[in-house]
Amino acid sequence: MSTSMLKRVIPYLITLALAVFLYRQADRFPILTSARMPGPDLWPKMICVLLAGVSLIGLLGAAFAPGGVQEQEPVDEALVSPPETHPYLVWVGVAATGLYVGSMPYLGFFIATVLFAAALLLIGGMRRWAWLGPTALILSGVFTLIFMKVVYVSLPLGTGPFMQVSLLVFKLLGIH
Repeated sequence: MSTSMLKRVIPYLITLALAVFLYRQADRFPILTSARMPGPDLWPKMICVLLAGVSLIGLLGAAFAPGGVQEQEPVDEALVSPPETHPYLVWVGVAATGLYVGSMPYLGFFIATVLFAAALLLIGGMRRWAWLGPTALILSGVFTLIFMKVVYVSLPLGTGPFMQVSLLVFKLLGIH
C-alpha cells in the first residue's frame, strides 16, 4: 500500500472505528421502555450506522481512486474564494440563536421557533414579506411535529399565556 493511498484511507478507517465504538456504547444504554416505544439507544445507533456507511463509501472511494497526480482544469478564482459581502450577518445570526435559546423556556418551543425562523429568514434576505409569517409558522409546526412525534423529545411549553398557546398548538397538531 502506497503512502498516498494510506493518507487517503486512514481518516475513513478512524471514522469507521469510531462509529463501531459508539454503536457498542449505545448498546449499553439502560432501556426502560416498553416494546412499543423506541429506547434511548435508537437515534445514536441510527447515526452510528449512517456514519459507518458513509465511512465505508469513502473508504472504498479512497482505496480505488487513481493514485497518480492528475492535471486539474483551470478554476475561476472567484468561485474558489468568493468575496464576503455581508460577514456581519453571521454575527447577527449567532445573536439571534442566542436569543432563541434564552427565550425558549419563557416563550415555549413553538413561539420561540416561529420568531427565530422569521428572524433567520429576514437575516438571510427573504424578499417576499407576505410569505414570512406563513413560512415561519409552517417551519415551527413541522419541527414541533418532528421533535414530539418522531424523536419523542419533550419540548419547553413556556410560562403563563405562552404555555396556553403551546398546549393549543399541540392539540391542533394531534400531539398528546
